[in-house]
Amino acid sequence: LIGVDVFTPGNHEFDFGEDIFRSRMGDLQATRLAANLREGAGNLMPGFADSRIIEMDGVRLGVFGLTEDESDKRSNTGTLRIAPAIETARREARKLREAGADLIVAVTHSEWKDDLRLAKTGLVDVILSGHDHNLFVAFDGRTAIAETQADGAQLVAVDLAISISDAPARKVTWTPRFRILDTADAAPDPAVAARAVEIRARLDKGLDEPIGATRTELDGRKASVRTRETALGDFLADAMREAAGADVAILNGGAIRGDAVLASGATLTRKSVLAALPFANRLVTLELSGADLRAVLESAYGALGKDAGRFAQISGARLRLRGDAVPGSRLSSIEAAGAPLDETRLYKVATNDYLASGKDGYDAFLRAKPLVSGDAAPLVSAVVIEAIRRAGAIAPRTDGRITIE
Repeated sequence: LIGVDVFTPGNHEFDFGEDIFRSRMGDLQATRLAANLREGAGNLMPGFADSRIIEMDGVRLGVFGLTEDESDKRSNTGTLRIAPAIETARREARKLREAGADLIVAVTHSEWKDDLRLAKTGLVDVILSGHDHNLFVAFDGRTAIAETQADGAQLVAVDLAISISDAPARKVTWTPRFRILDTADAAPDPAVAARAVEIRARLDKGLDEPIGATRTELDGRKASVRTRETALGDFLADAMREAAGADVAILNGGAIRGDAVLASGATLTRKSVLAALPFANRLVTLELSGADLRAVLESAYGALGKDAGRFAQISGARLRLRGDAVPGSRLSSIEAAGAPLDETRLYKVATNDYLASGKDGYDAFLRAKPLVSGDAAPLVSAVVIEAIRRAGAIAPRTDGRITIE
């Protein structure tokens, strides 16, 4: 409805697999750029290009796209291949300069640290980024970086004041001006608002029926579920463990969405559960050794303090973590199934199919024996809905199962 000039896919575009990704990209009416995305044989995907030059007011903007270069670890890319972003950026920036681009713009789906690495190369003038979900702007005098807040809560417009001199040779100088636009103050476009009402009504049909209530606050904010134990995380992991009859349950904070707080006394519906658990993840049950369970948990907290989706909400275990220790040696104490972890024992562990496939650093799960998986595994959201229905009213509270020192 509003039109998109340039689109670059991120890791979530691949969540439903390669076939769905190809179908959705075929439907998209926009210039699709992804210089580091290739088919298995090394060919460009149909409908995609590495870059293009856009002329505006006499200025030639060289634009290229970079998809998140760990999408194969975070999502389901199938046979598609993703090359390293920085190496690709060097190639594309040089190619665009040689083709006569005055300014180089990278449209990326990458973490801030990678955007900053790209900026330090000095090859790119403007980086329009995504992935971190948080508002971010930076300018070091050479490269401007901008990222909007998740869900379009705040947008960033980057206005460039450009001067061009053609004597003795063409020279382009520029300065950025960042404008933060809070969409809470924006009047909705009537056509977009009408379409949103139509879609919401279709999706909400049957989802607004109450299934229970919460007697305690449920904090589903990204900054909470990815950094510490939460009552919501405890409840979800407890429901998973109970449904699977497992010793331990592990749910990555990145699986919990919605970025909202439900107040004590709030009515719970299927819609509120699906807002928190929007992915069609299945509840997989695995058998793995205590040694591998330790490796899984070390991976879970390998990016502690970095707001990473791999941070685990757990059930059936109690952990003490050293926040200042190096990744891989942060766990100072582990209790599992009511006793200190026995590395020689086999444990029954419930998790989602995303983590069970080794995504997001959970490689140790690949050494586990599947007990319930595939179509035999229920949807995590269905398990949670049923747990709420049975309880009627839930009142989860944190109990110190994750302690960070």
